[in-house]
Amino acid sequence: MIYPFRIRSVAYLSSLLVALSFASCRKDDVNPYSGLTMEYYSRYRSEAIAVDANAISHGIQRAAEADRDTTYADRLLRKYYRDGGNLVWITRQGIDSRVDSLLPFLRGVEAEGFSPDKFLVSEIEADAKRVRSLDADISCSISTIMARLEYNLSKAFLRYVCGTRFGYLNPYRLFNRLDSLDSTSGHGFHTLYDIPTNLASAAFVSSAFSKATADSIGPMLRALQPNNPLYYILRQRLAEGGLSASQRMKTIVNMERCRWRTADYPYGIEKGVVVNIPSYMLRAFDGDSVVEMKICCGSYKTKTPLLHSKIMRIDINPQWIIPPSIIRKDIAHHAGDVGYFASRRYFIRHRATGKKLPAEAVTAGMFLSGDYSVVQEGGAGNALGRIIFRFENNLSIYLHDTSSPSVFSRSDRRVSHGCVRVEKPYMLASHIIGDDDRTLQRISYSITADVSPLGRRRSEMTEQQRCVSDTLQRKMLIGSVKVEPRIPIFITYLTLFPAPDGHLEDLPDVYGYDAVMASQLKGYM
Repeated sequence: MIYPFRIRSVAYLSSLLVALSFASCRKDDVNPYSGLTMEYYSRYRSEAIAVDANAISHGIQRAAEADRDTTYADRLLRKYYRDGGNLVWITRQGIDSRVDSLLPFLRGVEAEGFSPDKFLVSEIEADAKRVRSLDADISCSISTIMARLEYNLSKAFLRYVCGTRFGYLNPYRLFNRLDSLDSTSGHGFHTLYDIPTNLASAAFVSSAFSKATADSIGPMLRALQPNNPLYYILRQRLAEGGLSASQRMKTIVNMERCRWRTADYPYGIEKGVVVNIPSYMLRAFDGDSVVEMKICCGSYKTKTPLLHSKIMRIDINPQWIIPPSIIRKDIAHHAGDVGYFASRRYFIRHRATGKKLPAEAVTAGMFLSGDYSVVQEGGAGNALGRIIFRFENNLSIYLHDTSSPSVFSRSDRRVSHGCVRVEKPYMLASHIIGDDDRTLQRISYSITADVSPLGRRRSEMTEQQRCVSDTLQRKMLIGSVKVEPRIPIFITYLTLFPAPDGHLEDLPDVYGYDAVMASQLKGYM
């Protein structure tokens, strides 16, 4: 193989000889170089600056084997080179301006709260200078320097592009390994993050390296910057300084949340509902119209998961199908107590057949088997209240009214088993439905009507009264309202949250997520 540095040296010397020959061709001049041959210059040759492709390849493989960093970008990098990936930064001419295009972006991580050292800036700058000045010796040949530079450039580049495009942390791995399932539910963890989120992949790495090889570094890196407006508000907050260590970390953590590329997000959407757990507030917006209300969320042990969906239906006077965990913990030991079930308007159903069973016929063992469900009838006193807002998700989470409105007076409103209770469900329904006055009238009637079979006291009515009552019920009662088009809903977790007037609300870390994220992000500081 012919190596570029050796070619360059020989070609230069040959040109020099020719030039000197022409410069000395005047008749009266004696050319002092006329007797020189290429052998004269052999003493200037050095194996230290002779590029060896095999040595570079072996150097990269050794770097990959010695790399113990565990970020996702680092694992993708090792896989790339172990699978025989081509050189990205080293060419037949050494290194080129792509290195100079990348370095300003790497230095810029300081503005995000990270250390340039974690992106190997000093090492890259030093080795790039050595390659360009052929500063090598037998103890550290140019091939060794090039291998190190190639690996470090790729490592820093991948850390930056993956972190900028997808976030430096994987929210699925971060949150969905926090809370273990209870022993009766089997092994595994609760799903606390169920938002469709783009993640880095081997295909992305290949595409990024292809663009780097094609010298489109600048445009690519600019296109990868976060698209969430809150990110830039937080970045400016960081730049202005004057923050305590804890405030600075809170800013960095929320910037990371803004890097996650989700399939949907409220920015740019005309109409939607945002529930931000740390603020215990719901905000529904429709253009410039905004309504806010308090919410209650899951307790620390039964956290409300983060998710995005679309409200598809509003149900009035819903039945509550009680979760198996509550049946095991709170209901099974009341087996056979007819009064307990009647006072709460619970009924029991066989899951497989749907057949109802009398309370006295069901034992604690039958409840614990999981073959029987317990359902609370709709109406006054139902745990879900009078209105529920349903949207598709994998975790049976929804927004609903409550039969215990006093909980909204608490400062700590982590009280539910995971669902979100809303303070003003009728106001939310009105905001979602809009100008359909007839539907709103029927909802208003239905959420105050006595829909309990025991509460109607039909035996005390005359036939005529029963007829009038039944007609009224048929005309006015409404069981469900389809939401069309569906309204986006976002259950989020931001501890620095934009208020309607634009200022940032500084909120408590109610589930401890900030602390979990900070412990991971410190690896970049």
